[in-house]
Amino acid sequence: MQQRSADTPEQPAPDSTVRIVVGAAGEAFPSPDATAVISTVDKDATTRLEVGDKTVKIPVGPDDSSDTRYMPAPVLTTTGGSTALAEPAAAEPETGADHRPEFALAGGLAAVVGLLGLVVPNGPLSLFLELVFVLLGPGAAIMSVANVRNRLVSWALTVAGSIAVVTMLSVLTLWAKVWEPTAWLGALGAVTLVGSIVQFTRLTRSGVPLILGRVGKPRDTVDNGVVLGAVPFVTLVLGVGLWALALAQLDPDDVGLYGFSAALGVPFVIGAVLLFIGFAVELFGRARPLVLVATLIVVPIIMQATVPLLDGTIEYAWTYKHIGVVDLINANSSLISGSDIYQQWPGFFAAVAMLSKVSAVDGLSFAAWSSLTFALITSLMVAALLRQFTKDRRIIALAVLLFQACMWVDIGYFSPQAMVFALMLAFWVVVTRWLIGPPAIKAEPKGRIGRLRAWAVQGMPQGIETDPRTRRWAAFGAAGLFAAIVVSHQLTPVLMMVPLFALTILGILRPRVFLVGLVAIMLIFFVPRLGSVNSQYSLFSFDLLSNASGNSASWNTPEQEFSATVSRFLAIGLWLTALVAVFLTRKRLGRVLVPALIGFLPMVTLVAGNYGGEAIYRVFAFSMPFVGLLIGVLWAGKGRRGVPAMLASGVLLAVLMLAGLQGLQGQLMVHQVRATDIEAAQYFYANAEPGSGLVLVAPNFPTKLEANYGEFNKGHVSVDISLIGDPLFTGNINGSRLPDIETYIRAMNYPTNYLVVSDAMDDYTDYFGTADDNAMQSLDAALRGSANWQVFYQGPGVAIFKLVGAAATPAAN
Repeated sequence: MQQRSADTPEQPAPDSTVRIVVGAAGEAFPSPDATAVISTVDKDATTRLEVGDKTVKIPVGPDDSSDTRYMPAPVLTTTGGSTALAEPAAAEPETGADHRPEFALAGGLAAVVGLLGLVVPNGPLSLFLELVFVLLGPGAAIMSVANVRNRLVSWALTVAGSIAVVTMLSVLTLWAKVWEPTAWLGALGAVTLVGSIVQFTRLTRSGVPLILGRVGKPRDTVDNGVVLGAVPFVTLVLGVGLWALALAQLDPDDVGLYGFSAALGVPFVIGAVLLFIGFAVELFGRARPLVLVATLIVVPIIMQATVPLLDGTIEYAWTYKHIGVVDLINANSSLISGSDIYQQWPGFFAAVAMLSKVSAVDGLSFAAWSSLTFALITSLMVAALLRQFTKDRRIIALAVLLFQACMWVDIGYFSPQAMVFALMLAFWVVVTRWLIGPPAIKAEPKGRIGRLRAWAVQGMPQGIETDPRTRRWAAFGAAGLFAAIVVSHQLTPVLMMVPLFALTILGILRPRVFLVGLVAIMLIFFVPRLGSVNSQYSLFSFDLLSNASGNSASWNTPEQEFSATVSRFLAIGLWLTALVAVFLTRKRLGRVLVPALIGFLPMVTLVAGNYGGEAIYRVFAFSMPFVGLLIGVLWAGKGRRGVPAMLASGVLLAVLMLAGLQGLQGQLMVHQVRATDIEAAQYFYANAEPGSGLVLVAPNFPTKLEANYGEFNKGHVSVDISLIGDPLFTGNINGSRLPDIETYIRAMNYPTNYLVVSDAMDDYTDYFGTADDNAMQSLDAALRGSANWQVFYQGPGVAIFKLVGAAATPAAN
């Protein structure tokens, strides 16, 4: 040990705080995982220091008042002890390589690809080229200026920055009524190309090298034998192969009431177990990044690519409403309704419309792949976000896997929430990396609040040392991401505000004016639109139990209850396990304070409202990155494990994914949208009389998928009119109720009325138990036998009827 030099200032007492550094003596910036603080010395003048999974017993003399000690790593001996949450990687100094030339090159290449996409013939190739540019080009140019010195973070912010830039460009040109997608994307591509070339030239002339490979110290890997080294490759191939085999043998009509997993059968389950055993072997063995990443790519494919591969159509009937908004923008080159909630928050729709317009590819052709695309994007964001709390790649890989496999809420389907969820994760990357740090507590805290604050932040690690200029630019960047979120989605900014206020009050988020700016951005946009949102989603119901219950009040069949119960147990189990991790670090709560606050505080919003029943699902999705981190520390924090632990972990991970898949696809029977129903809807919007009303027996028909959707059901623009769901008909609908149905429809006072009946609606009522088994057949027969109705459209398994007869007049007395 190196004692304090003679010129070091005297310390007040021998038992004052001692900082232990494991590493080379005099190292200016020791590794965060190699430091710890000892605040007391026990009576036998020794103290125990835990660093990672190593524990040392350190003698401290009665006259020793040194404040820093240096010990070479070999002095440490492993004698047990448990790991708490790894010290945040943000505490690591910025000593990484300068990757700016790499991103200047990437920005230039992406710009060339985007410009090429404007000149090639319209079609899928043009769409693909433009998508590459939209996801990489503008953000890479920005990262060529921002010296982040962390490649993972830089690539995550590249994607998020590109999406935000294109979103804001789309919205501003739409509002300004200068909607020319080809011209604007061309201009953005040209600016990106020129800026990237200039920056690349400037950097290379300054002597900054272009680094395309990995730099830094070699990763700590352990060769655990040829067999265990090969197992992950074998299980990966077998897992993917068994999944593909089961999927190839499955007909869409074979999906029953218990969903996708049950339909795939035993081979798929065996494949899942093998896949995760291989992942666990690698995780607790050599932990090769490329091998871990391979699994992190396969899992989203299994979770999100199954439905598009199975039947090729977009899942969820309500998704088709988003297609209609995209077509409306392209057809009119402007927004045409101030009451349509989708047009009031146009960010996502405008960005997609720009891509669709320049490539001449309709949204129906590519929207089915939205869930997979955003699952991969959000996985990148989650990995970059977790890197701010730990640099242990085992913890990060496991946490990302938990996020993917347990995400039974489909946060990535073709919708605004898919885009803003990715932007929200990037926002937290910026905030946690550059704008968060432990508050300065200069004196003994006074009062309950002061003591509570001191206890909460105790042990909170130092963040990256940033100067005011860096913090200012980081704040501007985060505000830009937040603005793109605000113009795209109603709920997400509100959920983000709760932890932001808490972090600011605790003095963790700085500068405080940053929060003021975000509130101003949100209020300026929200206040004029608050009424329409509240009228549709009941934002201020103030019923916590109801808001948190989801759809439990409507569990009417064993199949629905099974999927819902599995999802509920999965969510509660994950939350409780994460809270155990928080409890275990209660003596140094600051080590987990930030992820715990960001992950769990959005639950507070459930007190106010349920956002149309969706709030609890959004809260779960928003918590998952941080829940995965906290669980990952308990599960993988000690690094290597033996073969029994590998096998047990693999089986448990497979169980978790099957549970997540049950929640995600357990209702696939009613979420599938048949091609015949899509054709029927397209026929309706092309041939029905404008100003008429469209009524559905059940709400799983793809409505509003064309640009003229606003011409129908006026006064009900944002929601469908469905008989099932109305207490008058739910559980009591068949052919005998046709006179009541006619009265109900005529009371809407549309000049012409249409009613849709389909086999898919029959599946819907069977699954949810909202009608008798033969209700649809009985109603269809009654409609065909009535003089007041005629068949407007007939397709396989779907019919649209038109109300043509006059209303019955009351008999004279």
